[in-house]
Order: sequence, then structure tokens, then C-alpha cells
Amino acid sequence: MNLDTVREQFEQRAFDYDGLIPSLIPRYREQHDLILQLISFETNANIKVLDLGAGTGILSALILQGFPQANVAAFDIAENMLKICQTNLSGFGKRLTLQQGNFAEDDFGSGYDLVVSGLAIHHLDSEGKQKLFQRLFRSMNPGGILLIRDIVTGATPRLTEQYEKLWRQYMKANGEDDAAWFQKYLEEDIPSSVEEQTKWLAEAGFADAGCHWRYLNFAIFGGVVRS
Repeated sequence: MNLDTVREQFEQRAFDYDGLIPSLIPRYREQHDLILQLISFETNANIKVLDLGAGTGILSALILQGFPQANVAAFDIAENMLKICQTNLSGFGKRLTLQQGNFAEDDFGSGYDLVVSGLAIHHLDSEGKQKLFQRLFRSMNPGGILLIRDIVTGATPRLTEQYEKLWRQYMKANGEDDAAWFQKYLEEDIPSSVEEQTKWLAEAGFADAGCHWRYLNFAIFGGVVRS
């Protein structure tokens, strides 16, 4: 599936995305809490942050609130998502900048102390993820932290199947059409395992590449740039 199709899908979903997502993603708010805890900078640190695939700005908002001196670049492929992000986060003024683009190809800047990405990188295939991790490593300052929250496969096909079954049960229990959402997932998403991706992060140069949190086919993982 090409990224133009992904962009069109997210342009359409932008306006109900925030209300919908907790019904689709298990332990969504628990993930937010941990992501903030994993950002080991002092709260008054003057950090430059990239939110890759920012969507409506949920991770950007958490960081801007939690780190009052932070400046965040919100990068997303969908114009409608960025419009909502701008509206939602207007109170942060010039601490937030917006950029529309395809992070697989377009320049997303450099000099970052922190890069976060939520539910975005799974749109790239294995080669695309590896290239992105290499570009992210080059875009970050010494001491920089990378945190990725994403949908992943299991370590084996049997585990993937088990996780996907339980995920569908979660969506159905929240009143969602699990069959329809699962079909969209099969059409749009190209998840990789945590094990593969932490290996690729290490190969790209990241230290302490590892998984911080996992629940079924969702994970938080990342690495750091050595000082």
C-alpha cells in the first residue's frame, strides 16, 4: 500500500480520531504515562523535539505540558491531522511548529534531543524502517532519546495470530466493528516485530536499543544516542 493512500485515509479519519483511538488501542493512556516517564530530561530542560507522525498532537501536547521549555516539531503526512493539531495545541504558541510531509522521503530536520513517534512507523516496510532509523540517528544530538509507540507483530507467526485475536476481542468489546478495522489493518499496515526493530535500531547506531513496554501487538521501544 502506498503512502498516498495512507494519507487519504487519515485525512478522512482526522475529525473523529481522538475519540475513537482508545476503543481501538488497548491501554492507550497507560502508554502515555510511560512515555513521559521514559523521557529522562529535567523538566526545565530546553529540548528540541520531533513528533514523527504527530497526528492530532497527543504526544506533542504531553511533551509541551510536561517540559515547559521544550520546542516541538509536529510532522505528519495528513493536512487535516495537522490542522486539528494546530487547533488543539494553539495555547503553546511558537513552541509548536507544524510540517506536512512523508517521513519516508522528506526532510524532517535535525538537532533533536528527543524523537517520539506514535502509531506511525508501521506504515513502512522492513527496508523503509531500517532507512528511517538510520536517518533518525543522524538527526539527533548526542544524549538524544528515541521513543516509538507502535503496532508490532509477535516474535513468531503463532504469537502474532494469538495477539491479533485478542486485539479483535478488545475492539469488539468496545462496540467497534472488529472485522472492518482488522481488514483496514491488513490493507494499510506493515508491522514488524519488536525483536527485528530493536536490532535495526542498534545497527543504525542507537545504544540501549530495547523494548520498554508491551501488551499483545502494541509496544513502546527505542534507543539513545550516546553522549
